[in-house]
Amino acid sequence: MSSNLSLEKAPLRDRMIVYIGVVSVLLASWAYIIGMGWEMGTLPFISSSPTDGMQMDSMKMNMQDRSIVSSIITWMPPMSGAWLLTDFLFLFLMWAVMMIAMMTPSILPMVMLFTTLNSKNIRENKASANAIYLLSGYLMSWILFSLVITLPQYGLHKVGLLNPMMEPTHALFGAFVLIGAGLYQFSSFKDACLSVCQSPLTFMMNNWKEGNLGAFVIGYKHGFYCVGCCWFLMLTLFALGVMNIMWVVILTLFVMFEKLSVKFPMQYRYTTGTIFIIWGLSIFYFQ
Repeated sequence: MSSNLSLEKAPLRDRMIVYIGVVSVLLASWAYIIGMGWEMGTLPFISSSPTDGMQMDSMKMNMQDRSIVSSIITWMPPMSGAWLLTDFLFLFLMWAVMMIAMMTPSILPMVMLFTTLNSKNIRENKASANAIYLLSGYLMSWILFSLVITLPQYGLHKVGLLNPMMEPTHALFGAFVLIGAGLYQFSSFKDACLSVCQSPLTFMMNNWKEGNLGAFVIGYKHGFYCVGCCWFLMLTLFALGVMNIMWVVILTLFVMFEKLSVKFPMQYRYTTGTIFIIWGLSIFYFQ
């Protein structure tokens, strides 16, 4: 792709299709997260949990009598015994939906840039592509990461570091995770991934591929840079509760601000990294 670009806004119809598509994905994913948080009692300002004591036992026993949608929303890791295949699938689905919900807002500039470039190609009678393929590429990269992170969570449950409510059972484990997340904010790998995420036009120029398959590859490849920026931040859910809805919301805003704020990116990363490290060390100190 030529570096000499004269970009105009994409037609309103094309932009509206992108907005509607992104909003639809967000509404569906956040509806799932809020529904699961409601069932588990992890929504902010809800003091009682339907999963405490006998109520948790009852909910797990009654899941087999519910619809598949209700079973997905009310699923929790087994309290004892072996995991079934459905437990792995529900855990994987939970992570996939959470990744989509948390990451999608931060890619909107990239999707809109692709739509603008695609509209330019159409005006010039060049090969074009549908933005839905670009978004599908992103979703595929995040889904693959969700599959990778499902296995460690299973291991954490099996060794007793996470309880059935997906919360840490040992404060020191949470401290190690927070310190690790803080140190990662200072890493060169984080810096490399973030620089790509903050320069969508440069990435597009260097990685442009024609057609719908090309659009999918662009989204898939850029999606992994998004994961590279934020994967350790996602692991902080192991320290604070995987279904801690308030922290999920904070992380979503955190990721979006970090990727879209280019004015003071280094200072921002170092500040947040220091906060995570101090937070983790304070847990060690007070134990």
